[in-house]
Amino acid sequence: MPDKQVDQYNEKIKKMSLRELEQEILNLYPAYLKGEKTDTWWDIGLCLSHRKYIINNNFKFTPNHVKQIERVNQLLTDATAKLLKKAEVLDRQMEAIKAAGDDFLEDYYIEAILKVEFFDEDSILVPDEDENEGQSDYQAMVEVLDEMVSIPFRSFYFDDKENMETNETDDERYQDDMLNDNWNNEKLSVPELSHIPYFCYALHRLFNYTDYSLSDIIRIKAFRNEITVCWVNRMNC
Repeated sequence: MPDKQVDQYNEKIKKMSLRELEQEILNLYPAYLKGEKTDTWWDIGLCLSHRKYIINNNFKFTPNHVKQIERVNQLLTDATAKLLKKAEVLDRQMEAIKAAGDDFLEDYYIEAILKVEFFDEDSILVPDEDENEGQSDYQAMVEVLDEMVSIPFRSFYFDDKENMETNETDDERYQDDMLNDNWNNEKLSVPELSHIPYFCYALHRLFNYTDYSLSDIIRIKAFRNEITVCWVNRMNC
């Protein structure tokens, strides 16, 4: 989309209320799913970004909201550890299969990712209080976000060591370097959250690199780990 059109559209959506903004997203969404308009993905992205800004700007870190952030942080911390552990097990299994002389396995790679789990209306929490006073349809928005947010919150990749030039040890290969830092920056650095000893990198990515608002995040019930193991066999003439 040309810069001039982006500026015009930005000016348009900045004048919208939260309810109007979400209706704009829902009006655009069917065309996006059908691939009918090339600019629809961009328009929805701008709307989601502005929606996040509105909600986050008005968000209050009440005791219940803080409790939900702690819950999501723990879920992501546990899911990350489980994901890496299983990916390591699978990587060692693939190394053993290749070492045993399997006549198919020439190369392999493993992709392990962590994402939000969303199926239906039961996939989000419904707190007693609504900080946005009924202005947001969280279920509808999470469905859109689930479709639009393509980046995983954590990812690990392993390739066949025999086909790589590396001197790394197993400890280095299976180490999560992101554990060395506490990711309590930006929105996670507010005084109301200062008692939480550690924020994981996955939560940092969810807060800062996606269009999930704080209100969406505290309503997430589950996350999904996925691991893909690809066997590679090449046939030459």
